[in-house]
Amino acid sequence: MPHHMTWFDVIFGDLLYQWRDRLEGLVGKSYLNGQSISIQYVVGFAFIAVLLILIALAVRGKIASTDKALLPDGKFNLCNFAEMMTEGTLSVMEGMMDRKTAIFFLPLIGTCAFVILLSNLIGLVPGFLPPTSNLNTTLAMSIIIFVTTHIYGIKEHGFFKYFAHWMGPLRKWYALPLMLLMLGIEIISHLARPLSLSVRLMGNMFADHAVVGTFAALIPLLVPLPVMILGVLVCIVQTLVFCILSTVYIGLAVAHEEH
Repeated sequence: MPHHMTWFDVIFGDLLYQWRDRLEGLVGKSYLNGQSISIQYVVGFAFIAVLLILIALAVRGKIASTDKALLPDGKFNLCNFAEMMTEGTLSVMEGMMDRKTAIFFLPLIGTCAFVILLSNLIGLVPGFLPPTSNLNTTLAMSIIIFVTTHIYGIKEHGFFKYFAHWMGPLRKWYALPLMLLMLGIEIISHLARPLSLSVRLMGNMFADHAVVGTFAALIPLLVPLPVMILGVLVCIVQTLVFCILSTVYIGLAVAHEEH
């Protein structure tokens, strides 16, 4: 028996791996590469979903009572966190679109902010993998932003007017080659948006988790603390980047002055 193995590994190791394989079989395979999706990502995302439900219930319980809603809390809690996140997200959105539009799209962008930030931060907890370090997760969110962008762009301007903008400002018969070139460039750039959003977030969180995990394994006491602080900053920045770019894409699609 190798010296690094324990009796726990010998007795329960195979059993745990068998249960993991069974659970991953139930989860299914990725549409991207055909391989089984790691159960750790699924468990992590399920934990985030439960945590968000608890936050929503806590906030609902506070605003449902007039007395509780008027009196400020004496300490930091889930309600304070939700209010801070919501106010910060709305403030960022108002810098790129008018207040009415920002409030309308706040549920979407705000949900992305909560999900991405908590998913990023959970990767700093030993035993968890950040769901956002998996391309299946980030691509799913990016596709939602992509579809929303074009649905509301068409709804705001009409089908033909919305896509006519992709051909450039010059609309003459002799400019047809240039119009077709502009159309091709616009199609490629729009298709690249969800790929860019998803790969950027996935790559940064994968690297962040790998660096923090390596330092924590090599030097487990105190020394990894600066690296973990840097990891928290990366988590926040990547959340901001995703939400800001999503807001820009939606804002450009629904803005009348751009068409």
